[in-house]
Amino acid sequence: MKKIALLVCLLLFTACEPDDVCSENTQTTSRLVIEFFDIEDLDSPKTVAGLFASGIDADGNEVNILGENVTSRSKIELPINGPQNQTQFKLYKNYDIVNDVVEGNSDIITVAYTTSSVYVSRACGYKNVYSIQGFSIETDADLWMINGEIVIDEVTNENETHVKIFH
Repeated sequence: MKKIALLVCLLLFTACEPDDVCSENTQTTSRLVIEFFDIEDLDSPKTVAGLFASGIDADGNEVNILGENVTSRSKIELPINGPQNQTQFKLYKNYDIVNDVVEGNSDIITVAYTTSSVYVSRACGYKNVYSIQGFSIETDADLWMINGEIVIDEVTNENETHVKIFH
């Protein structure tokens, strides 16, 4: 009788399947990686003092996209916004927040792209892959970003730079 009970328990435990969980290490939809470079030495990364980024929605309103205030850095990761085929960001240099309003020298960048869905796994589902079709910096009276260059046009990996901005 003990052998039958042991056999039943053994069958129950070996029949279990592992839970389908998407690992934190699995890359799903990647963010756009922008790295800033020195306009006078195009191969040298250059920190942007007081960098702050916000998204611009379809109505032209600024939207907090990072959930954090970015300080000086030479690289930033920005979320691309779904199937609209164009996303705009306002990047501030030397920002300050006064009465809940971001102030500083801001420039607007526009990223145009196409989107495709790629199957990752049963647990993770699908991820979006963005193919960058264009990148531009909107001209204004106090432009701090001088030029931009697409380095890798497919946004599939957050460990590589997709766009270089020279300032």
